Amino acid sequence: MTQYSKLYKLTLLISVFLVALSGCKDTSKDLSYIDVVNRLTDMKRLAELPDAGEESGMFSSYDRKSKYDSAENQYVNWSANNDGWSPQYIRKEGENMVLAEMEGPGAIVRMWSASPKDGHVMVFIDGDTVPAIDMPFIDYFNPGALPAFNYPELVYETAARGFNNYVPITFEKSIKIVGAPEWGQYYHFNYITFPEGQKVETFPGELSAEQKSALQRVNDWLGNDIGSSPYRKEGSNTETIQVQIAPDNEQELISISQNAAISSFKVNISSIPEENREEALRMTTLKMFWDGSDEPAVWSPLGDFFGSAPGYNEYKTLPAGMQNDWMYAYWYMPFEQARIVLHNHSDFEVSYEVEITYGDIEKSPDQLGRFHAKWHRDLEKMDDARWPDWTLLETEGKGRFLGAYLLVWNPKGGHCKRYGGEGHHWWGEGDEKFFVDGEKFPSTFGTGTEDYFGYAWCVPNYFDRPFHSQNYTEENMGYQSLNRWQIIDNVPFQSKFEGYLEKYFPNHWPTQYATVVYWYLSPEGNDPLKPMPADSLMGYENQYQVFQAPDAVEGEELEVVSNTGGWTTNDAFVDESLFEETSGHKMMLWFAKPDAENQLRVRFTIENTGTYRLGLKVIKSKDGGEFQVLKSNGQKLGTIDLSTDAEQATADMVELTTVSFDNKSPELIFKWTGKDDKKKRLAIDYIELKPLITNQSL
Repeated sequence: MTQYSKLYKLTLLISVFLVALSGCKDTSKDLSYIDVVNRLTDMKRLAELPDAGEESGMFSSYDRKSKYDSAENQYVNWSANNDGWSPQYIRKEGENMVLAEMEGPGAIVRMWSASPKDGHVMVFIDGDTVPAIDMPFIDYFNPGALPAFNYPELVYETAARGFNNYVPITFEKSIKIVGAPEWGQYYHFNYITFPEGQKVETFPGELSAEQKSALQRVNDWLGNDIGSSPYRKEGSNTETIQVQIAPDNEQELISISQNAAISSFKVNISSIPEENREEALRMTTLKMFWDGSDEPAVWSPLGDFFGSAPGYNEYKTLPAGMQNDWMYAYWYMPFEQARIVLHNHSDFEVSYEVEITYGDIEKSPDQLGRFHAKWHRDLEKMDDARWPDWTLLETEGKGRFLGAYLLVWNPKGGHCKRYGGEGHHWWGEGDEKFFVDGEKFPSTFGTGTEDYFGYAWCVPNYFDRPFHSQNYTEENMGYQSLNRWQIIDNVPFQSKFEGYLEKYFPNHWPTQYATVVYWYLSPEGNDPLKPMPADSLMGYENQYQVFQAPDAVEGEELEVVSNTGGWTTNDAFVDESLFEETSGHKMMLWFAKPDAENQLRVRFTIENTGTYRLGLKVIKSKDGGEFQVLKSNGQKLGTIDLSTDAEQATADMVELTTVSFDNKSPELIFKWTGKDDKKKRLAIDYIELKPLITNQSL
């Protein structure tokens, strides 16, 4: 530490002591609503070490059976997973449910739900008996429902069925959020608090022209300029470095010996051949050292640091992304000294173009945290009383937690009741749990891993939004790449942060996690995460081969042309007990509907027209029904009965009539012919097509 830093620290300690002694609080700067709105994109402020009383947490519909018993000093029902059901509120007031309640000053800065409905949700601010907002919960996520929420980059449903609202709702004294009956199911209300005595402008319900303009500026920037630098004033220095690194060698990119901050770090990968990119981006590691330390504060495979893997996957979020062969990161990284190194652990040469922008800082480095980002796979296992907590980050000191990138390896897909227990049906069931400053019960307790990342219902669709993304997907049967950046909703801590994800599935299932966690930490803080051995970077995944039937048109590949019955999906997993017998582990499901026409028409693709022997592989069940199978022209091909006494069971191949197809996109019709309203389920594993004679062979 420099002599200037030591002197500044002493002066700061004396000042703090004198303020505390006098009993005064520095409330000279009031926070306007616009000030809070600006924090949505203020990357520079994140580096400021938090004041006492600055906190963050979440109200959610977690399973209330999970408790901490202070008398016995033990965790009770810690793996409970009936989130959203038992019950999902703090208390009831008549028929209404109190979903969130706290004292201020503070702000709600994120809302999320998996299933908002038409029942009203009311927001009461500062003890007012008239709600500032009173409307159906579904409308909280509809930009057109309320002028204050008319900002589609902040209020939206993702392509993966998660509902999100990032418009701040500020309060000075208190806030209470109440749901009327039929409001929906599952919720998060992330909040931040300000130091005691801080004056903050209360959310007015009807925004002023200036407040609307502030939200519109943020919305427009996120909609039009995302992927570019979020700083109004860029650093004064930009270094462009061309690097070629031989196998098992490293190269220093830059060394800076002055008080400064990096505001932009970019890497171009266009020189890496397409076939080598996945290995290069995992086997090239990035190291950043601050203030002369021998231990890197940043250590990660290069691609993972930028928030996605495997390989290079285009996406855009506020602090990080991959676009047009450039990977970018706009984290603000202050220092007294800086050194950045790339190490090539692969067996071939790699070459990159690197662009680093840095400039002077306005505050003393001692007032600012140091940026940390670390990649790891499996840290030390928690004791059995804390199962199924999987460690994201444990760190000591003062700082802010900024979020995480998560790479999931889940080749088997589907359910895992064998290890999971109550309600644990897929890899994303695990809640996030954040313990701050030694608290025994987490101030953030989530409702599911995919919920933390801002989507829902294990939907494996691609999406990228300013604060989160699912940027690589293999349909929940392989890799899933996700990130969540906590910018306005960062988690400040004064002495300690402990963050976990519940992971119900063991590595040998196989379901394996790799993560990069991002945080700021005071210069004297403790970062226990060390670089991992090079041989642990690739090839760590436990392999599993999914059974695939030959000559099969998978049920999950069938296109629904029309449905005059009830609910249908072509993306449903069979029970885990049937994995070895079911092709692709998935099935198409359809439920007939009483008093409806009950015809399901599906389309598939064949390579050649001609005559085929047609078979049908189905999954029987207690609610399985009777169905007639027809060609699109009405030709009857056979009947099937899917009823059985078991919950789910595979059945022998049902041989249907030989059929001729005169086009490459044939259609089949399934018609419910049963009489029992409780037996209406059709479950298709696959259609077997064995060619007898095709036009190609003619």
